[in-house]
Amino acid sequence: MSSKCTVLHVDDNPNVLEVASDWAGVRDDITWLTASDPDAGSEILSTHGVDCLVSDSLLAADGEPFVTHAAETFPDLPIVLFTSMPHDALDPAVRESGVQYVKKGSTEPFDTLFDRILDIVDDSEPTADVAPRAARRDGGSGDPESDEQWEPIGRYRPGGDAELSTAIVSALEDYTGRDATDFPPLYDSVDADAMAALLRHPSGGTRDGVQIRFFYADHELAVTGDGLVLVRSD
Repeated sequence: MSSKCTVLHVDDNPNVLEVASDWAGVRDDITWLTASDPDAGSEILSTHGVDCLVSDSLLAADGEPFVTHAAETFPDLPIVLFTSMPHDALDPAVRESGVQYVKKGSTEPFDTLFDRILDIVDDSEPTADVAPRAARRDGGSGDPESDEQWEPIGRYRPGGDAELSTAIVSALEDYTGRDATDFPPLYDSVDADAMAALLRHPSGGTRDGVQIRFFYADHELAVTGDGLVLVRSD
């Protein structure tokens, strides 16, 4: 990994957040963000370029374990469950989700945690033959027919001079055959400038494994860090 790894740590214990932040603060390979509840964590995941999520065994608003909720929402995001609960006592859905597990209270837990984070982030670096995250998302059933179907409808140049908002509207205009004047203002649905910033890595490169979804003009759209505009065709 050639640049800093941005990590979001979600825990309802402020002392744990503070100690973890202090440990991370002495490292030059990790940027540490914190949230004290799943709602705040979800907001940060949606608005920041996060390379890895670390979370205690918390529940999302719908009662689902937060780590499995995050894994379903951001299927390419590396996740570490950092909790004092024994592995055998975890929710079965968490044990089967494939998220990493590091136990609090073990010898040198933060060194173990940081090593695990860097290992899985390095392993998750996208390669040229990996499909964009939005193009195929497994709903968790293992049945390919249950996957959401995404169709590329346009491209933009990541980091280029052309505005992402123009690329989105033009792509949807071509896809629907409607004139763009029939569409509502894009900024009522999404902040395209902020979205473009999220799709760029802090190092200045692109975040090829990242996608952002939103609804616009009666369609669910997604843009990816490698320059695609997609529509959910089903």
